[in-house]
Amino acid sequence: MATARGHDREKTRRRLSRRYCDAGDVQALQDDVGGAISSYERAVQLDESSTRAHLGLGDTYALADRDDKAYDAYRRALAADPDNADAHFCMGDLLARSARLTDAISEMELAVQCDPDRPYYCYRLAELYVQAGDEEMAEELLLCAIALDPEEGLYRYKLGELHYRAGAWLSAAEAYLAATRCSPLDDFYHVRLASVLIRLDRRGAALRVLRRTVRIAPDNRAYRYLLGELLILTGDLKAGSGELRRAGRLDDYDRDYVRRIKRRAGQLRDGEKLVLVSAVEVPA
Repeated sequence: MATARGHDREKTRRRLSRRYCDAGDVQALQDDVGGAISSYERAVQLDESSTRAHLGLGDTYALADRDDKAYDAYRRALAADPDNADAHFCMGDLLARSARLTDAISEMELAVQCDPDRPYYCYRLAELYVQAGDEEMAEELLLCAIALDPEEGLYRYKLGELHYRAGAWLSAAEAYLAATRCSPLDDFYHVRLASVLIRLDRRGAALRVLRRTVRIAPDNRAYRYLLGELLILTGDLKAGSGELRRAGRLDDYDRDYVRRIKRRAGQLRDGEKLVLVSAVEVPA
């Protein structure tokens, strides 16, 4: 009889622990970090074996920039469930934030081993390998992430960045193009595709991509600026100057940049003053 009562009491404590975890989840979503910490701490007190409670507590401590407390919470989560992929991932993320790259990679590798079907884990491990200078492993893991989630543009974009750093322009262009197809409204993927097309001397294709980029983000001065430069360099001075005007008021860095491209386009002679009011004025 006493054993049955003890069993019922334990079930009640675990049920209450889950309710405190639920409350902590809501408070964390509402940016009530202090309240979430209190709820998760209470959940841990009620059920020390709850991996969920330890992870929630670690996450909220990390949000509060209390990394030492977060580390302890994640360590207890792993003690409660050594094969928990989320616990290994969170620990790896925390160690990476603390510049403990080797330890972070080890934890992230364990996360991938525990849950090999999670594409984001492969992606994060790839990012750590990039930091460690192992681009071969990084590429392999990005390809795994893409195979697991072929519709996610981020993984294809990161593969493009890897190829770009290696100077593999065609491979980078293919990856960026795939990223734009996955995320057709992501302007940054488009502008990266345009940059590598310029490297490949495919200026016509780069112009088409930049025009699309400007349509997606019409108020982005940097994109209009790049489009204006490329138009001028391809000989369309009128359209290029129009895009530069639309870029709006320019700062000192932009002023020097415009001076250089206008000289290359033959619009500005050495020593000639570049007149700027609220936009780029083309010298007569």
